[in-house]
Amino acid sequence: MEYEVPSVNTAMKILKVLSRYRYKSCSLKEIAELVNVNKTTCLRILRTLERHDAVKYDPQRKQYSLGPYLVPLGRRALDLNSHLATATAELPVIARQTGLTTVLIRRVSPDRVMYLAVEEPPGDHPKLSVAAGQQFPLAAVAFGRCFLAYEDESSWQDYIHHGLVRYTPQSIVDPEEFVAVLRKTRQDGYSVSHGSLTPGISAVASPIFNHDGQVELVIACLAMTAEMTEEREQAVVSVLQASTRRLSELNDFDAALPSR
Repeated sequence: MEYEVPSVNTAMKILKVLSRYRYKSCSLKEIAELVNVNKTTCLRILRTLERHDAVKYDPQRKQYSLGPYLVPLGRRALDLNSHLATATAELPVIARQTGLTTVLIRRVSPDRVMYLAVEEPPGDHPKLSVAAGQQFPLAAVAFGRCFLAYEDESSWQDYIHHGLVRYTPQSIVDPEEFVAVLRKTRQDGYSVSHGSLTPGISAVASPIFNHDGQVELVIACLAMTAEMTEEREQAVVSVLQASTRRLSELNDFDAALPSR
């Protein structure tokens, strides 16, 4: 039996909503609607979070946003989580070797993933700039599909049943193609997407497994699609897989055992 404290659950939903760029500043009414709670309860929780500097209130605009205490709290969480710290430390190495913006991704809900950390390559050449905290639909991008590919295939049908979304002309919306791409991801150990969510942006992604064979994190390299030749793509795959294999081994993952 799962135990849940409703107020804590609502507070976490509020923080997750405000962490999304499109909802970075919201009114009480908007937040209450987004987390599906009445305004009175929502206000009490927001005021409690405000007292702890977890949210900030702008009286002129009458809007709430994330508070300043979450900045050192997030850094402290990274310092105290050895798996995250080790994976994050790998990002600048990959960024330097590939010359591409490199991101660490975690699944934050059944259908969304989020950038936990970002590292841009050194030098003055053009690079993609993205921000930690950005969220994306799981099934739409290469790094999201790295999580989904290692689940039981029956779970894939949920996405097919609810309809695959066409974000761009390159989005995968055909059920057979969707299943084939997930199977190939599982077989190859990496996934690639070209403009499937944002036109002109490519991603090459590889999973990090925990000791149970589940995908714990994903590392991805981001590039302009026009710059991602087949030769460069394979070079990026080689760098990524060397890193993610090493990180998986540090988690006591045995590649000889089948993943769940």
